[in-house]
Amino acid sequence: MAAVIGILIMVAVRISKVNTYVCTFHDQYSGLFVDCTGRQLLHVPDDLPRNTTSLDISENQITVVRNMTFQNFSCLKYINLNNNSLITMERDAFFGVHSLTTLLLASNTLSHNNSLPEGLFRELGNLHSLNLENNKMKAYPDLVLAPLTKLHSLYIDPVPDAVFGSGFSKLTNLKVLKMDGNKCSLTKLTNETFQGLNETKLEVLLLNHCNHLRFCETGVLEPLPFLKHLELTNNAIGIQRVLHLLYPLVGRNMTRIWLNSTLKTQARLKEDVEDRMLTEHSTRFLTQICVSELSLKGNRICLIETGSLNKSPIRDCLEVIDGSENRLLGDPYFMLIVAVFQRLRYLDLSYQHHGDEGANSIRAKRDGRKAGNMTLMLPPKLQYFDATGTFVFSYTYNEITFTNTEHLDTLLLGYNQQHKRVRVKGLENVRRVDLSGNKLGNVTEEFLKSFSNVKTLSLKDCNLQFANDVLKARNMFGALKVVEYLDLSSNGLQFFPFILNQNRIIHLNLSQNRFDTIPIVTTTFPSLTLLNMSFNMIGYLDKYTQSDLDFSAERNSLKVTVQGNIFSCGCENLDFILWLMDSPVIYESDRNFPCIQDNGQMTRTVEVVRDYMSIYRHCTGKWILTLTVTCLTAFLTSILIIYLISKNPTRLKNILMGILGFGVKYLTRKDFPFTLYIGYCEADIPFVYRKLRPALELCNHPVRLFLKDREVLPGHDIADGIIEGINKSWKTVLVVSHDFLDDPSAWSHFTINAAIYSMNALIPNRILILLVGDIEEEDLPQCLLNMVEEEFIIHVDEYPEDQTALWKHLRQIANLKQ
Repeated sequence: MAAVIGILIMVAVRISKVNTYVCTFHDQYSGLFVDCTGRQLLHVPDDLPRNTTSLDISENQITVVRNMTFQNFSCLKYINLNNNSLITMERDAFFGVHSLTTLLLASNTLSHNNSLPEGLFRELGNLHSLNLENNKMKAYPDLVLAPLTKLHSLYIDPVPDAVFGSGFSKLTNLKVLKMDGNKCSLTKLTNETFQGLNETKLEVLLLNHCNHLRFCETGVLEPLPFLKHLELTNNAIGIQRVLHLLYPLVGRNMTRIWLNSTLKTQARLKEDVEDRMLTEHSTRFLTQICVSELSLKGNRICLIETGSLNKSPIRDCLEVIDGSENRLLGDPYFMLIVAVFQRLRYLDLSYQHHGDEGANSIRAKRDGRKAGNMTLMLPPKLQYFDATGTFVFSYTYNEITFTNTEHLDTLLLGYNQQHKRVRVKGLENVRRVDLSGNKLGNVTEEFLKSFSNVKTLSLKDCNLQFANDVLKARNMFGALKVVEYLDLSSNGLQFFPFILNQNRIIHLNLSQNRFDTIPIVTTTFPSLTLLNMSFNMIGYLDKYTQSDLDFSAERNSLKVTVQGNIFSCGCENLDFILWLMDSPVIYESDRNFPCIQDNGQMTRTVEVVRDYMSIYRHCTGKWILTLTVTCLTAFLTSILIIYLISKNPTRLKNILMGILGFGVKYLTRKDFPFTLYIGYCEADIPFVYRKLRPALELCNHPVRLFLKDREVLPGHDIADGIIEGINKSWKTVLVVSHDFLDDPSAWSHFTINAAIYSMNALIPNRILILLVGDIEEEDLPQCLLNMVEEEFIIHVDEYPEDQTALWKHLRQIANLKQ
């Protein structure tokens, strides 16, 4: 009986502590952090340690926070109730937590009228940060928030009629107001919107992603005398109206003004067209503000007047300009507009989306004129310049000279349609250069000398051709003495050029090329730590390469990325698969790569390793069986040969003389300039050029095809061309369809007769037939059936899904080795 009572007591204690065991505990910042996230809790646990300072109970199913919920946790400084199902909070829910500094209530279903009773926050006089984003508020709870006199940061959703009431005037220490909710229903801003904040010290206002915001009264920012950081992006106000809102900020020092994507989507009226321009009039208030960071990204601006920004004090204050994703028109001389900013450190003019891309260049090429040389003057303190996809006309210049580049560290000039090698000067001190997407072709060493001190160089997708000629490329990178990060991805490379300064290379990106192995000896790159070989054509790595990689991994912690390659996991490569799964050099953690078995089936490397022993036994058993069958066959063949020699000595003597060249010699594939003559009618041209030709001529084991539309020159007699093509081809493949047999031009029947007449004893089975469509053998002409055996007739429709098997079958009957 006593034992039963003891067990019941233990069960009761266990049940009483079930909530505690649900959460985890961590020491953090001289206190206890309790993590209860994602535990499907319906209420806040009441048996947590009393010295808890941080409580994360987000991502649960709590709907109500009851009175006195936290009264026993007076040390709490941080509470996270995000992503619950909160509908309401009782008035004394936060009673006793006077030390609380951070309260997160985002992503719930709280509303002002029913969820947040007046007096809810009266105990939270030390609260520093409050997050109410992504709830269901229709108005701002100013009287509820009034007791938060030390509140520094408030995160709250924009509501349809956004007005901060008089209760917000009590938040005298408020400095950050973020209105960046994911679901912005705000449609207008009036002069009364921020009137309740006139007693605060608000410095940061973030009002972004309000796509329906179209109306703004001009005095909306007047109640914010301490504002230093303004973000008003992703709305439909229009750049002209937004710039007009800045007049209360005239004469102030601002750290940031972001006016990104504040545009009308369609330009229909005159004022809408003017909204695509920056003029002296539209920027009259902006130029009178000393702002350090200005962003006008994504406004479809197509014209900037010379005097629109070249004024003091903005000219003397700007350090960061982001004008990317606009539509600036004209030659790169618009760079003169920003050259006057003496303190500018960061300039982004990337991705200028032009409607008539390259029109000026086409005109210059049509007139046969070159634009000559060009000089781009940069701001004297510029460190970062991004002109990706900006200078679409730059390939008409012979030489481009950059000036004021003493401090320039990063230059991004990718995707500027640079089709010819332009001499570049003034970039000898730049450390990071991106030329991706420019079709540079045969780059010369002289061109790369323009970036002689670059440490990070990207030549991704540049159509590089030099690297496929090892002799020409031997000293190609000789000018790059200090390069450490080199990107040559997406260039279709098969060979890797020699690099003189390979001792300094740290990261090398060769992904998305055509390498079938590791193209470098990694032990000669002592500093290399990351080699990206993903999405190439690597099937396996030989023992020497494996050893080289393992040594580099041990010496300098080299990692190689190989995802996107399809490996071979046949019997010959089982050891490679084991190495691939165990080697420390491989970067990917799961290492579950796709691979192809000997039977052509796709599998994964993890499955191969798991079934390694059974696969190994299968492979060795197949080898033993092959050896046994071979020996038995050799024995029986020897007996048969001895018997035949004894019965037919004269005949065998003649056969032997033929093999040695003294008798009749069969013609082989090497005796003909073309491997296969393809006979077809005009209606079957798509099948021949889209399917047959890529499978036989544009593949890993190509053969040379004679296609009359390609090989017979214009003006040459077609009949002579057909006969000549058949005679110069080892074998003939007839693509026979109903259109071929019913060809009104009679060339199909002529091709059949010519192929039949070309047959002789020196080339056995010279005609092969591909039946296309619903045609059958009995539909073929009798003369053709008499000459071609059924095993050399293939029905294309029998391979509806896997046409790889079709071409394999065709190669097999044509006696073409893979």
